Amino acid sequence: MKYGLKEKKKEKQAHGHVNEGSQWDLELVLVRHGTTLWNRERRYLGHTDISLLAGAEQELEPLREKLQGRSFARIYCSDLMRCCQTLQIILPESELKAGRTLSAKSPIIEPCLRELHFGEWDGKTYDMLKDVALYRAWIDEPQRITPPGGESWVDFEHRLREFLDSLYEWRIAREVQPIGSVDALPSVLVVTHGGVIRQLAHMLIPGHDFWSLHPKPGDALRIQLRLAEPHKFIAEMLPYSLDNGG
Repeated sequence: MKYGLKEKKKEKQAHGHVNEGSQWDLELVLVRHGTTLWNRERRYLGHTDISLLAGAEQELEPLREKLQGRSFARIYCSDLMRCCQTLQIILPESELKAGRTLSAKSPIIEPCLRELHFGEWDGKTYDMLKDVALYRAWIDEPQRITPPGGESWVDFEHRLREFLDSLYEWRIAREVQPIGSVDALPSVLVVTHGGVIRQLAHMLIPGHDFWSLHPKPGDALRIQLRLAEPHKFIAEMLPYSLDNGG
């Protein structure tokens, strides 16, 4: 299923499901996990399951502070350790249980939000691979070339489309009850990986390709979504700041 990159205001309406009182139906807050050793060593890190570096709490403290008191209708997290640890730091279980994040449900651990699987190239650096012809071809055309033992770009994109499909269906199936304000915009937190954030932005935002964004560990990206045709979103990217929705 395709995702709309439409910008015209006349395309705001979508089968009567658009929130009549608001320009947008949903906000995505996409968070990249904190720093790992392989990130620091500039190694490819796909499905290999390693932890965050010591000191991750300090690195992620600014984001944790910004998320305090924010309302999330749903929370999704990649099942890999570095993302689960990041979620635990920015939204500790004690806060989730106490309701201080005002979140409706427990986090949904979602394998489809994993990074691209780099296969035999996982753990390797550019310098280790730069003379490999297949690697050079992959750098030029990642949509056509698959890393040995890794994941094709088609499969990577397909599982992210499935995630967006499920998000669309969830939003259509239920009217999220705003918490604290009639005008509150339902917000969904997604703790995931750099490549996933880049690809989701590419799929949703007009004019963005995979390399348009360079989210650093612990960065947060906000995208507002409007429901369009079946399984399509109209989207707009917002500044990184989470302060008061700005």
